[in-house]
Amino acid sequence: MAHALREHGRERMSEAMTQSALTNVALAVAGANYATGINAANQLAQYALVLPNSRQNESEADAIGLELAARAGYDPHAAITVWEKMLKATQGKNPPEFLSTHPSGETRIEQLNALIPAVEPLYLSANKASKTQQSKTSVKTN
Repeated sequence: MAHALREHGRERMSEAMTQSALTNVALAVAGANYATGINAANQLAQYALVLPNSRQNESEADAIGLELAARAGYDPHAAITVWEKMLKATQGKNPPEFLSTHPSGETRIEQLNALIPAVEPLYLSANKASKTQQSKTSVKTN
């Protein structure tokens, strides 16, 4: 949901257009070395533009998701537990972060831990409002 709210799909389209432009420039420079130029441009775009932006989008979506969950009354600390379980399940099977479209589990845990102090009041407020609503409902039914 967070990816949709932040329109990451639209950003991907823009990235694809930029990658295409880089490829065209590389082709113009490469001339006869057509295949070498295309490969070089694609590699450059992948490592310099696509992967870092993808990881940034994932981190942004994690932050938005954490806030949405806290506002809905879900404990933000549970996000840490999820990533700890993911790390345990995928131990040693993930590529280095710089080669990945997603931040590493360790990076995600670090980023989420940094965000928890900001969203914890939202979680506490949501639970307080929920308890108040439940209290009002039980008074009306008695």
